[in-house]
Amino acid sequence: MSKTKKKTYKELAIEFKKTRKESVYNELYHKMRPGLKNYVFNIIKDPLITDDIVSHTLTTVYLKIDQYNTDYQITTWAYRIAYNECIGWIRFRNKSVSMNVFTDAGVEPPMESSFTMKEGMHLLKTENDWLEEESIFDQQVRMTHEAINALPPMYKRYMVERFLNHRSYQDILDIMKDSEKNINLQTVKNRIFRGRKIVKKQLKGMKLFADA
Repeated sequence: MSKTKKKTYKELAIEFKKTRKESVYNELYHKMRPGLKNYVFNIIKDPLITDDIVSHTLTTVYLKIDQYNTDYQITTWAYRIAYNECIGWIRFRNKSVSMNVFTDAGVEPPMESSFTMKEGMHLLKTENDWLEEESIFDQQVRMTHEAINALPPMYKRYMVERFLNHRSYQDILDIMKDSEKNINLQTVKNRIFRGRKIVKKQLKGMKLFADA
């Protein structure tokens, strides 16, 4: 009995673009997620933000699949989305954005002409390699979630909404207005900043975060 040939990233993407079957997207999602996590984490060095960016990237792939040019690999497009998300986050943190930010970290921004070769090297990793990386990352995320749940209530609610429920600052403000008076957007940002600072301090002791 012959084994069923596994579909490539591109084949799955083309099929999903044509059929919009959830089962096809789910297969593509689980196939692409480990590599995206590895790529984003190499730039951001933060499990919380990495998880947020990867989730948003894959949601964008789902919602904007019609924009995918099938002349190229789906990974080229998805990694470009992730790269732009990373740039946006770094800009948000008021850090200087230049090509050196990435080359100094050993990560080059994916270009249409050169990324195919980089992608080819990237995909030489075996399934076991990806599973091992996924396991390590999931352990980091699990410990991060535990640290968030251990926060004082003042910060916990905001951190849960931001990093576990992946809500925007404005959405969090709208939710908190029902239970807190005189709250504004800056208050939301301040409490998330302070809560994240506490979590990072705890996790640094576990060597889960790169020293910055």
